[in-house]
Amino acid sequence: MIALDTNALVRLLIEDDPEQAIVVQTAVSHAETSSRQVLILSEVLIETVWVLESVYGCPRNEIADFLDTLMSAPTYAMPDEPVIQKAAVQYREGNDFADLIIVEQARKHQAQKLLSFDKKLQKMFPAFVVADVSTCST
Repeated sequence: MIALDTNALVRLLIEDDPEQAIVVQTAVSHAETSSRQVLILSEVLIETVWVLESVYGCPRNEIADFLDTLMSAPTYAMPDEPVIQKAAVQYREGNDFADLIIVEQARKHQAQKLLSFDKKLQKMFPAFVVADVSTCST
């Protein structure tokens, strides 16, 4: 199994550096033909979404489609796929991908609450995201 870093995943998608894109495409093709998977960590996806939004100005719907494609392709392995799936659905609705991954990871690891001063996150998840330390013990 090989793992892709953010810059490799972006090269695969954007192809802004043709030589590097070919290297990544070749690695993915080799993995496919040898029945191996390509590992994509949630941290890499968080960075990739940020790069696609901030650097390349990609529309949210295209980024969401890209996430859906990755998750549905058997070539790619994502250890946190259920977390990523939940976050991807809400990202499509206009929410911040990194924040959603944080919330879903916290839930996955059975946190009772997420302490955050992010008002938007508190509003989205009022029963889970709190700013008052005294409510964290419940």
